[in-house]
Amino acid sequence: MSNAQKMDVDGLMKNEDFSPQLLKIYYEKFFPFLQMFRWLSYRNDPKSSSPGTQKDFFQRREFTFVLQGDIFCRYQCFKDMEEYRAKVLERQPIRMEIGAVFSHAPSKHHVLPKDVYKPLERELVFDIDMDDYDDIRTCCTGSKLCLKCWTFMKVAIQVLKRTLEEDFGFQHILFVYSGRRGVHCWVCDSEARKLSNEQRSAVAEYLTMVSSGANKCRADLKMNGCEELHPSVDEAYKICKKWFEDPNGILANQDILKNGNHLTNILEPFSADEKDKIKKFMQENSDATSLQIWKKLQDLVRLREVNEATFKQRMENKVLLKDVAIQYTYPRLDVNVSKQMNHLLKSPFVVHPKTGRVCVPIDPENVNDFDPAKVPTIGQLVEEMRDANAQHTSLKPYLHYFETKFLQELEKTATEELRQRSGVSPGVLMDF
Repeated sequence: MSNAQKMDVDGLMKNEDFSPQLLKIYYEKFFPFLQMFRWLSYRNDPKSSSPGTQKDFFQRREFTFVLQGDIFCRYQCFKDMEEYRAKVLERQPIRMEIGAVFSHAPSKHHVLPKDVYKPLERELVFDIDMDDYDDIRTCCTGSKLCLKCWTFMKVAIQVLKRTLEEDFGFQHILFVYSGRRGVHCWVCDSEARKLSNEQRSAVAEYLTMVSSGANKCRADLKMNGCEELHPSVDEAYKICKKWFEDPNGILANQDILKNGNHLTNILEPFSADEKDKIKKFMQENSDATSLQIWKKLQDLVRLREVNEATFKQRMENKVLLKDVAIQYTYPRLDVNVSKQMNHLLKSPFVVHPKTGRVCVPIDPENVNDFDPAKVPTIGQLVEEMRDANAQHTSLKPYLHYFETKFLQELEKTATEELRQRSGVSPGVLMDF
């Protein structure tokens, strides 16, 4: 891939992609205040007369505005969508972050005792950033990003989606592009929102399989005396293996086995004879790719399996290359973001000030169709609006996905939960 095909997310932004003037137009014409309000209120509309509605629910949600000059304005809250929109248009934050729903309105935090003002619920969130892959990505460095290293984010989305849905039973999961080099995940089921800090920590630890670091080439997989890996680990491995060994996957695109000390570290548990076989293969095939070298490693493991004599050897061989594939592909989570209910996370649909790109949702069913370099900037949206209108720009498909694939399904569940809380029968029309 040529340098021209790489996106320097800090250095190549056009001047017209981000400015206070463009941001003002974006908030006025594009930002989906109504849809965001519908999401974050979970059918608790302050204007609703339906029984069971918590009319102050949205007002107890903390927002943080980050103004020009990195001025953080915490404990922002709004009684309804109209005030939410009015305050954003008035303050023009360059970033907005979303926090928990508290026992009282955040604006009153300073007059309440600490044991009275406390978080009651908040989406379970995860943060995956490309910085945590810098020890294994070879296609780009620093702020640069390309589709080759974006593959790490594709794997992360698919692994998280499978685990959260199949292992925990969650249904309402939103993946959002961070606007720069990462992905945020919001789990919005009521069960997820009400997890305690201890429970959130347990989920985050369950989802943590790898750690980054120099010379780290294997995940710490333990058989614990079992014949097979834990089913969740095995399912994660199936996804990782696909992306690791694909001709356009991580092993090929990063050329891991021909860069740095990765191959030397991977060969460490192999015998001297096995290491010599790999060395000889590479000497005789100087143009061999990482995929071809990997296949030779697989041949060595198969030969080991034929000759294994003990249970210990059989267990070692089962994970000898699986732990490598997982180490180089499995999502690297910033677990501190997930562990605390009151941790702030950047709002979807805000604009990243260093790229001008909108933090749009990602469809996990079509991860291959998502290209961060094609995510609209606010400069691009304003240009498009001149030729059409704000409803027919390149932001439209992202808004459509958010509305039809995420928000409407979430509201169906929220409506049913509200009926159950209030004792209203399914045939009775509720006022929203």
